[in-house]
Amino acid sequence: MNLPLQGLKVLNTRPLSAAKELSMAIKAAGGIALNCPALLIKPVKTNKLRFIQTLHDIRIAVFISANAVHFGLKQLKERNISWPASIEVIAIGKKTAIALRKHHIHVSCQPEISDSEHLIQLSILQDIRNQSILLFKGKNGRTLIEQTLTDRGAKLTVAEVYKRGMPPYNKSKIDFIWHDNTIDIILFTSEQAMHNLFKMFGREAYQWLCDKPCLVISERLAKSATRLGIKHILISTPETVFDTLCHYNQGLIHGQQQ
Repeated sequence: MNLPLQGLKVLNTRPLSAAKELSMAIKAAGGIALNCPALLIKPVKTNKLRFIQTLHDIRIAVFISANAVHFGLKQLKERNISWPASIEVIAIGKKTAIALRKHHIHVSCQPEISDSEHLIQLSILQDIRNQSILLFKGKNGRTLIEQTLTDRGAKLTVAEVYKRGMPPYNKSKIDFIWHDNTIDIILFTSEQAMHNLFKMFGREAYQWLCDKPCLVISERLAKSATRLGIKHILISTPETVFDTLCHYNQGLIHGQQQ
């Protein structure tokens, strides 16, 4: 049996709700997945949705994560606001699109690469002056999308429906991970998770974290990892994390040495 991740020990820092699928795939491929959530996702009641009685005036809706789908649609349901089929729906990536389809919402388009930079390049978002757009996102997240849509003249409503924070964690478990060097590579899917993990491990583990290879899902996160002092960085995309881990374990890629 071909087990491309045989023996590879991965620290999965995704929130527990998002970590399960990848961790199961890692184990099925012969690897070891250690879940260490470095991000906590909580709902936020947004004032912007309180004043919306109907969505029929909205031409385009943009969802920047599966969490935006879950918490945004939950608030609409609580207010008995139905989703019109007339809205053009944009998902930032595959997981977001899957989440929307589970709610029977048709996804009009999504960028080939799941990030803000590629989303704002979609043709549907170029000529949007005076068009009503509803953006579902997290609180205190990146502002590139909303700034770009505003600059292009859109009538933009931003619904911040969740927030990210520091998760509860077991310091004894954290210390065991680095004292016993129990993992080979760390997966980061957000900048805040990266900073949170360094806080969770503490100053005494700083050098260990910097020396440990990490896998990130964008060039932007790679730059953040470099600023933190991480020396060995592999760059993937949200859709190709598993494949990148396989290539790394088989010695086909080695990542960036800082």
